[in-house]
Amino acid sequence: MVHRSLVWLLLLVSLGTWPPPRVRADEPAPVADKDVRSYVDQRVKDWQPTAEEKRFDEIGWCTSLLQAEELAKKHGRPIFLFTHDGKMQVGRC
Repeated sequence: MVHRSLVWLLLLVSLGTWPPPRVRADEPAPVADKDVRSYVDQRVKDWQPTAEEKRFDEIGWCTSLLQAEELAKKHGRPIFLFTHDGKMQVGRC
């Protein structure tokens, strides 16, 4: 009996059906080789930030204190000094 079970187990393993393949619900379906480029392009497009998420880019930043002082005097506005030590584009400041 043990010998027969071992033979069946070896047969299943050799056929690649044991253990059964795990399928995740959130895993996308495989993409054909010819469609990889369009699939990746679409994924990149889908992950781009929305206009609401890019509101930060609407701020009129100055790159020097002299320019900021000039604009502050011209428009009667205060200067907001922002410094960082990191990578702005990834949100780590």
